[in-house]
Amino acid sequence: MSEIRANACPRAIEEQIEQVDRRVTGGAYSNEAAEIRHAAEIVPRLRYQLSLVKFRGSLNLGLGKPQLLLGFWSAEHGDVVLKVYGRQRPNESEVQAMWHAAGVPVVPVLSAGDHPVSWLLMPRISGQQPRPEAGPELTGHLAAVLRAAHAVFRPGVTRPRDLAAGVGGHLRRVLAAAERHGYPPPGDWESAALKYYHAGTGTFLHGDLTVRNLLQDSAGRLLLLDTCGYTGPAEFDAARWSARTGGAAEATVLLTVWCQSEPELDRRLAMRLLGLELLMEAGVREIVKEERGIDWTVTDAETQRLLLAGSELLR
Repeated sequence: MSEIRANACPRAIEEQIEQVDRRVTGGAYSNEAAEIRHAAEIVPRLRYQLSLVKFRGSLNLGLGKPQLLLGFWSAEHGDVVLKVYGRQRPNESEVQAMWHAAGVPVVPVLSAGDHPVSWLLMPRISGQQPRPEAGPELTGHLAAVLRAAHAVFRPGVTRPRDLAAGVGGHLRRVLAAAERHGYPPPGDWESAALKYYHAGTGTFLHGDLTVRNLLQDSAGRLLLLDTCGYTGPAEFDAARWSARTGGAAEATVLLTVWCQSEPELDRRLAMRLLGLELLMEAGVREIVKEERGIDWTVTDAETQRLLLAGSELLR
């Protein structure tokens, strides 16, 4: 216990709290200031419980997310990563463990808990983020990985995290920011979201696909990180990745590539979900301006392109 106390990490945690505070001040996500503090409160107990004897450094990317990502040396497992949320998010560890047991390339979970908040302990794996400019090649590779993940579904294993409730609330907040800035979304987007988030055959989703949540290990394998564990149509993962990676110009191209590697997907549904995700990207651009104090009165051509492309796909 004394060794753990001697290797404390308070400054790293304070810096993360400061990053969250700067991002959410007066914004739509001000509740996240309390979340990051809840995460910080549980770290000392987890260090003792998991025998995390030496702090290796913060692994947060400086984005102001309300979660802690800390490197430690574990007496039992060696180099590890401790991820602590400021709220309960139970499906991440369960879905990640389920996928790993089924052979899906995902970082394994060594230990996890959900009380009073969710946390995961994972091995620290050497590797790097793939290059986003790899475009279609990376998309095809990732789609093959998710095809295997989407096939792993056992109802009742985890508590469902409804896609409409989780993603729909975020979409509502960011589109409200876009509308405040003079970029009104299509009037029927809410009914479209309710319809398409519940369409198709439900399965466990990654839910947050971006290059930041992928790791290419030393053997060249593509590993999944940071699963959300939502339940919904598999087409959502394809749409989210394509919108985030391709933007207004390349999203439909990437979605076509994805569907070639996961041919079971309903392409029409995937395109409708892509429309919603392009609206999401437009709204995110605008809410980030509010969070960072960026002048939003200047016309943003990319926001306009994203809204137009999303609206057309929803028609």
